[in-house]
Amino acid sequence: MKIIQSFWSGNLTDLTRNYGWSSYKYNWLSWILSCHQLVKFHEEVELYTDRFGYEILIEKLNLPYTKVHVVLDDLNNYPKDLWAVSKIKVYQMLNEPFLHVDGDVFVWESLETKFQNAAVLTQNLEITADNYTKMWDKISPELLYMPVEMEKYHKTPNNFACNMGVVGGNDIDFFKQYSKISIDFLDKNIAISPKINCHNFNLFFEQILFYQYAQNRGVKLEFLFDEVYNDGYYDGFAEFQDVPEKKYLHLLGEYKRNPAVCKAMEIYVMRNYPECYSKMATLINEAEGNQNEIEFLNKEKVEELISDFDYELRNKKFLDDNYLLRRDLYTEALPNYFRSLLDKEDFNIVLLKGFDVVIGQDEEEASFLEIKELNEVSKKYELDNLDEIALSEIEQGIRYSDFISEMLLHFDYDSEEAKKDILILLNSKLTNYIVLKIIAIYR
Repeated sequence: MKIIQSFWSGNLTDLTRNYGWSSYKYNWLSWILSCHQLVKFHEEVELYTDRFGYEILIEKLNLPYTKVHVVLDDLNNYPKDLWAVSKIKVYQMLNEPFLHVDGDVFVWESLETKFQNAAVLTQNLEITADNYTKMWDKISPELLYMPVEMEKYHKTPNNFACNMGVVGGNDIDFFKQYSKISIDFLDKNIAISPKINCHNFNLFFEQILFYQYAQNRGVKLEFLFDEVYNDGYYDGFAEFQDVPEKKYLHLLGEYKRNPAVCKAMEIYVMRNYPECYSKMATLINEAEGNQNEIEFLNKEKVEELISDFDYELRNKKFLDDNYLLRRDLYTEALPNYFRSLLDKEDFNIVLLKGFDVVIGQDEEEASFLEIKELNEVSKKYELDNLDEIALSEIEQGIRYSDFISEMLLHFDYDSEEAKKDILILLNSKLTNYIVLKIIAIYR
């Protein structure tokens, strides 16, 4: 079962198109990470794209796909917002088992190994929120044609769709027939595309139709995740601090516009795929006419920068040169390291620089940290009373065991169970400080 991805530019050869991300930079970073992680765990990873996608993803970024098919320029007569049409057209082309993985999905294990016997697989079943009904109520009166599956949905709307971050399986006939119905649904309504929100229409000729067709055909769907998620509430799909223990991330919806999530993705790429990151930075700098904002990175340079920061951390004396870059690279893998040390070894906690404390002007106005970010606006973190106490304890540097002892003095507890709950809270705080990049640890 081969892994496939598809990229269609919508006939817009514009490097700076953001494809739903807060910045176009993160779109390209997402493709870098998605491809490299897939290739890391699968033998065959193929890309279906158009000429522009080939130019950027293959010629410029040199992404390591095992095979590339430049076949999607034929779709350029479709409105650019009908992004799902490229995926469905690709399903029609395939004559062997496959898994299609979106470019905002990242894996830390083989999907093929786990789901090689699946007939039809998608990421998860999704409860459609009220906004689906509102979107359909605006689209359906304009339609010139409605397939049988959607007529049933139209008469008695159910609350389910399939999230298709990953979709595929062994039942090729299912995908051939589904694709035909979906494309017919789209093509027979293409004349009314100026009258409807094409971006919203994708949800119906892709996700809703997929679920309805499977129900009508009596096909048993398999899912990567058994939990049924509510559309718009996908908690747990963007925690870079939890990989590689967490094996699957999908930066869908609002995650694409979350600064902390996007920055975490960027840092992961910088540390783990620095050569490709540098190619992307060069591409963007050339497009914008900028000078390089950071020096060229490779594996050796990354290790050197991390080693330098470790030395400075142990001596509690940080140099200004490339400080934010070195801080980001050093702290990227620290959350997992922190968890690995708990209950096993004692270690040192050091307060980093690179943030300012902004004190509230009165009792009603909270104090917060303003944390500097590399090539991005600073982010804010509101402080509560426990934060202020904890950071004051860490300020001069402290052993973890001593930190816990000092912090326990601020709590009243009368049992070991209550003490365990306090430890969970304190360790959660420390994990958050590491993710925020305001502390670091070393043995």
